[in-house]
Amino acid sequence: PLSDPDQEFYDAVGGTPAVQSKHDHLKRCMQTQVEEGKLTPSERQKLLKQVSERIDHLNDELQAALSQSREKKAHVLKLQLEKAKTRQSAMEAHPARSPLELYPLKYQSKIQLLRKKLQPLKKLEQSAKGRLLTVKETRELSAMDEIEEEIREWEKNSRGWFEGEEEFETRV
Repeated sequence: PLSDPDQEFYDAVGGTPAVQSKHDHLKRCMQTQVEEGKLTPSERQKLLKQVSERIDHLNDELQAALSQSREKKAHVLKLQLEKAKTRQSAMEAHPARSPLELYPLKYQSKIQLLRKKLQPLKKLEQSAKGRLLTVKETRELSAMDEIEEEIREWEKNSRGWFEGEEEFETRV
């Protein structure tokens, strides 16, 4: 139960119908995402596991309904089972896509530009192993740390609010 002020606020922002419409919209968006195959490897794996468990559960229920001679329930379960298998085959038909392809970093272009600047500096660092560097090379390599720090900052600023460390690392 909500306090009176909380209930007034809840009713003022739309109440149950608004929450239900948001729920329905989100469900449609998720369904579209699955149908279009816009799934990362981890999302695809999780959904395939859920569908597989659902199919197993429906098979068990179907066998129980048939053993109890409940034809109407068995018919409904067969329809649900067909729908679940169709969903499973549709998900299996779509390959998983790169998280970065689906959800690019907010500052991806800046990060790529800095990484391009960093490549020749890393080559210089590799070639300099075991020898003294010229003043120019030393100055260039000192900029490498600054560029790496700037990349880390742009990556940090690209992170989503509710994004876990693991999901973020796969995008980076």
